[in-house]
Amino acid sequence: MDEPFIDSNCPYCSNPLSFPRSSVGSLQDCPNCSEILIVPQEGVEVAAKLPIPIQTPRLFARKLRDTDSEDLLDLMMDSSSFRYIDWKPLDEEGVQDWLVRDRTLRITQPGGILSLALELVDKQKVIGFLTFYFLDQDHKQAGFTLMINPVYRRQGFGTEAVFAAMALAFEGIGLHRVAVSCDSRNVEACRTLERAGMRREGEAVKSLFQKEEWVNEVWYAMLREEHEAAA
Repeated sequence: MDEPFIDSNCPYCSNPLSFPRSSVGSLQDCPNCSEILIVPQEGVEVAAKLPIPIQTPRLFARKLRDTDSEDLLDLMMDSSSFRYIDWKPLDEEGVQDWLVRDRTLRITQPGGILSLALELVDKQKVIGFLTFYFLDQDHKQAGFTLMINPVYRRQGFGTEAVFAAMALAFEGIGLHRVAVSCDSRNVEACRTLERAGMRREGEAVKSLFQKEEWVNEVWYAMLREEHEAAA
């Protein structure tokens, strides 16, 4: 038998939508306006919007803006921030290219990501960013990357940003699991993930070749039921 469909309307363009029942709660693109939405339960007339911005006590996690370029450049030019990741610092042109590409990047596309600026609540200052991406085709598992400006590190902002990622993943779009990995030498990153309640799943010895050397990769994860129990 054919799978039944859920009928609703787009929260952006108001056009009718129809998705398979198995996609309830998942992120999908509106076929009419291409905005990302959340497929509702049967009987709900209007689909939900992507639940951002997300607020923590001191941060807003929101979409990137062109006006973020100066703050992002201040972060992306700092070579020490790239010691344990396989990225390179960006100059002004690189940051501008990133902002231009972000306008068309969609997390619902294969290999797509959702980039969020981390802005201080008490002033318009971006102190970092969070990128979110799916780990499977069914959009049930996701990972994220996180970077905080060195000036604002060791003040708990990284932990708050991880809380924002968990809120988006489990409360916003109902994922099953979130998993991330990091270079085992990046002790600060490991502690941040642990303070946010993520479970250390294991360490793969010399499993990652980056910047001309083999490094150990530590994996952290959280399930939705673990997040709910902690909350």
